[in-house]
Amino acid sequence: MLSAAKHEQKGDLYRALMEYRLARTISSESSKPAREVKRLENLIAEKTAKLMAIAEKKYERGKTKSAEVLYLKILTLDPHYRAAFDRLRDINKKQLQGKMQQKVALSQRYRKSIRKKNRQTEDEGYIYSRQAILEAENRAKDVAGYVAELEKHITKYPNDMELKEMLLNVQIVQARAAFGASDYNKSLSHLAAAEELLSNDEKLLKKLSGARKDFGKELYLKGLRSVRSEPVNAIELWRTALKFDPHDKRTQLRIDRFENR
Repeated sequence: MLSAAKHEQKGDLYRALMEYRLARTISSESSKPAREVKRLENLIAEKTAKLMAIAEKKYERGKTKSAEVLYLKILTLDPHYRAAFDRLRDINKKQLQGKMQQKVALSQRYRKSIRKKNRQTEDEGYIYSRQAILEAENRAKDVAGYVAELEKHITKYPNDMELKEMLLNVQIVQARAAFGASDYNKSLSHLAAAEELLSNDEKLLKKLSGARKDFGKELYLKGLRSVRSEPVNAIELWRTALKFDPHDKRTQLRIDRFENR
């Protein structure tokens, strides 16, 4: 409860809400955690609704940069706010597509200049690689094909940070979708694929680690909620949580206590 209050004072309402929910599960005899959960849920809903209304107006007026900042604020309050997530994905997609088209056009202009043959060949390969990504992206249903083109491009051009970050975002979105459908193995496979390809980038690996911890924490809380009614299911959820976040001592401690009863 004390740590939840500290998070709220710092403005981290979502973290505070998670702590109060945990306190509600553990301290079932006290009604205070439940009241705090309800209060914070209402406060977050009120704040996200106001921010979403402002963000949508800015988005409609073409002020995508300002709208993007607001959508990100909404997701820090409620990471599961689907409308904000979809808008942010649309903005990122348009920005990326515009940047890629600019780079393709620039590379095409380079081709017209007199260059050494090996340099020209390299530029052409880069152009074709990015064009393949654009074509795959336009095939909305072919997500696997889009990811494959991104992976192929990054393998060939490992310094293209823009597309490495895009690949990570796509893999996290796919991992979240599989996680939401309780297909935890598939979710883990998406994260592992991104981890393998981005193994030399500390910044992106840190972001990936954050996603792993979020998934692990959600499974930990899910296990706590079911431990009394379905203890076997709870321990399976905790074991799966450790696959997402192997260094989570709290989850490991729960498993140890359960097995040593």
